[in-house]
Amino acid sequence: PHSAQFQDLTWRLLLAASSCGAIPRMRAQDIDHYSELALFHDIGKRAIPQAILNKPSSLTPKEFSIMKSHTTEGCRLLAEDPALSSREDFHLTCDVCRHHHERWDGGGYPDGSGRHIAPWVQVVGLADAFDALIHPRPYKPAYLWTQAASMIADGACGAFAPDLLLCFRFNIGEIYSGVYLE
Repeated sequence: PHSAQFQDLTWRLLLAASSCGAIPRMRAQDIDHYSELALFHDIGKRAIPQAILNKPSSLTPKEFSIMKSHTTEGCRLLAEDPALSSREDFHLTCDVCRHHHERWDGGGYPDGSGRHIAPWVQVVGLADAFDALIHPRPYKPAYLWTQAASMIADGACGAFAPDLLLCFRFNIGEIYSGVYLE
């Protein structure tokens, strides 16, 4: 059920961002396609030790470095699967794995891509940040959706493009209620 919610959240954020001009206009079938590809964003966590994924306290710098490698590990895992690596959209799937933690100001990882992030991948990163905040993790409780939205809008979760943040602020209440309350 969580993957369906994440896909729906991504779909709604892509639709809103496209509609309000925060990203280039997308066709309905592209929004459908990209929201499906978004489900692969954290596949690289399969290569991260469970002790790090489930650690109930802050990660050490070494552990955080290992955790960050899930972005590149995702591409490696996808490339090892002939059914996935031979797909026409393999490069898009690898793009979302590798770059969903990149930030508009260049402060993300693994490449510090900054403003060169594909707009749809930045939307997936925004969906990932919001979703992570509203669900409990071993190291933190779940935040209320309003608090999570404020944290993102105020820059506590990394820098997203200003137009995308404005669109997010304007639409998150409706998006949240459509994804999590229906």
